[in-house]
Amino acid sequence: MTASALGGRIFIVGVPRSGTTLLQALLAAHDGVTSFTESHLFDGPFAVVPGLGPVLASDPTPRLVEFLAENDAPALDAAGWFGPPAPPELRWRALMPMHTRRVARRLVDVLDELALRRAAAVWLEKTPRHLRSLPLLERICDDGVPTRFVHLVRDGLETVASLHRASRHWKRAYDLDECVQRWNHDLALTVGRLGSRGHHIVLYEALTTDPESVLRPLLAALDLDWQPGVLTGYAAAADGVVASGESWKDGVGREIRPSATAGCELDDGQRERVTKSLRRDLYEAAASGSLGGRRG
Repeated sequence: MTASALGGRIFIVGVPRSGTTLLQALLAAHDGVTSFTESHLFDGPFAVVPGLGPVLASDPTPRLVEFLAENDAPALDAAGWFGPPAPPELRWRALMPMHTRRVARRLVDVLDELALRRAAAVWLEKTPRHLRSLPLLERICDDGVPTRFVHLVRDGLETVASLHRASRHWKRAYDLDECVQRWNHDLALTVGRLGSRGHHIVLYEALTTDPESVLRPLLAALDLDWQPGVLTGYAAAADGVVASGESWKDGVGREIRPSATAGCELDDGQRERVTKSLRRDLYEAAASGSLGGRRG
């Protein structure tokens, strides 16, 4: 496997329930792009340590094996892709930056290999929480292969309502305060990358109101040609990126239109309380730097 054979890597990041799966399906419908289920390869096994950033905290092999199975890749290949284990004195210790980078780089190699086996020039990975691993991902992908990060941003009230509802299907439900804190914190990370090379912001409200006006400049920024088929093939593409059991993603293949959740999920008092706690200035900053303008 040679990374030089790749044309590019794309990571979609953002606050969960911001429409990241829809954008993933749209881009995955491009015939030059291959995509996967949410890998969680760079968040679950890694922990963000103040002053150090993401560091390896646990063995990523179990999640890697699950990921390969979700994407119809033989599990027996996992050992070969992941490489020899670290020496016992280094194995899975959290505060080992060099070991962290070595393991993370091998995980990127897995994605590179999957794309090349599928004869795809560009791969697309979407795990919203990888937003918190950007410093690590930027370092380990500095190998000459164009690597881009697409940040999807959605109105805070709608995101909080959708996150609050979807989390009931997860290991632990989020209360409203947690949802607000997640939106504020993660959107601040996106705003911190405004103007950074290789980072592009897409506004959910613009994407769902006029998809072509957003996708055309986004594809150009990703060095991909415009293909009208992305607007007709996204439903089929979604089948390949949504894992079994992810019931909260059932609507990805439906007609593209803005989704309103806050009106049915939150009562008047909750909407007022959430709105007062949201950092609207962050949303405005992100919107001002987004591709395709803003809508709504």
